Amino acid sequence: MTSILKTDKIEGVTASGTVQMPAGHVVQTVNFSTNTQVATNTSTFTNTGLSGVITPKFASSKIFVTAYQHFRLSGDHDHGVGFKVVRTVGGSATDIFTPQTSYEYYFYDGTPNSTNDERHDRFPIFAVDSPNTTSACTYDIQYSSMRTDNSNNIKMQNNSNYSMGHLMEIAQ
Repeated sequence: MTSILKTDKIEGVTASGTVQMPAGHVVQTVNFSTNTQVATNTSTFTNTGLSGVITPKFASSKIFVTAYQHFRLSGDHDHGVGFKVVRTVGGSATDIFTPQTSYEYYFYDGTPNSTNDERHDRFPIFAVDSPNTTSACTYDIQYSSMRTDNSNNIKMQNNSNYSMGHLMEIAQ
């Protein structure tokens, strides 16, 4: 014999937000996107304009960040762009991943001294964070030139191309 449980809403005994999901289950998702162009060639990290906000239901949850950042990279040969994910909670910012760990894109067309290299692409970004809070968390994708002479020409969302991302709260 099988049992069937039918319900319209599950609430915790003490409050509606206290029902703990089994580990590994998605608690909530947030989608975000932008097509506003941002351009700079500095080696200082700058927001790409791609940003999402999630308020975790449980402090023990992990946040899975995925993003597909559109960029246009042009200029001298052997140039690159670096991406990082930054979490901000209550005005306090924390780097989640930086180019030194995994998010660098270098482009070289094999032609020495070429000044006409160009690349359009969407860069995939994946990160898992443990914010340890139930306060609103803002996740920003940032970028910088990977050339010390800042000779790159870098544009995010060039010609109104979309960049997009997803935040997933995962129960622990």
